Amino acid sequence: MRNIMTILAGISLLFACNNSDKKHTQNYRLFATAREAQDYQTAITALTLMSAEDSARYPWAIDSLAFYHFFYMNIPGFVKNPVTAIHYCDKGISANPENDFLKELKGKLLISQGKDTQALELFTSLWNKNKDYTYLWEMTFINLAKGKFAECDSVLKMVLSQPEAATKKVRLTHPEVALQENVDARAAFLFFDALIKNNQGNFIGAAETLSKCLEFAPTFYLAKKGIYEMQQNAAAGKGSPQQ
Repeated sequence: MRNIMTILAGISLLFACNNSDKKHTQNYRLFATAREAQDYQTAITALTLMSAEDSARYPWAIDSLAFYHFFYMNIPGFVKNPVTAIHYCDKGISANPENDFLKELKGKLLISQGKDTQALELFTSLWNKNKDYTYLWEMTFINLAKGKFAECDSVLKMVLSQPEAATKKVRLTHPEVALQENVDARAAFLFFDALIKNNQGNFIGAAETLSKCLEFAPTFYLAKKGIYEMQQNAAAGKGSPQQ
């Protein structure tokens, strides 16, 4: 199965190499320049023009448009316009129903819209197809938000009991801080245990679990953020980490 994080990080560069023997359009050159300068608004404009003028030559432009609207066009804590990103996800999936990259992205966008049931159905389908722990993590995240703690705990124990968990990664994206990461599956699923303990008022246990997460994945953003918030709340006399 293709490495989706690699696609996220370098999708445009990949196809630039594949088309190196062709004369690129002016809009492609504008996109390449804007991408290099991290001018994502201009890059999105160029991608939109590229997909309209020659979709066959640059079929990856739709994937990039969906991702750019999801990852770059945001305000802190929120996807700026999930409708636009979903539009391009649907357009790309319509052209290629096997595009799991766009299906995964759409699932994340549905969560941002509060459409948990639709997102759960989509990630369940992807999990059944690929057995990718990323999809199982998203399913567990949704169930945790629904208050299904026992079900989440069961999934957590199942994952941690599997020897393969030590070699698996979970792809996580954090548009609010422009971060993508491949997280050790053990750390990613242990994070849910920390949230469950926190919900139960077991703040010491939650902190210990977050520390364990960082043993498996020292740069794990959500675990580091959780510990920081616990420290801030403790200093303020609140005791409970912010969720």
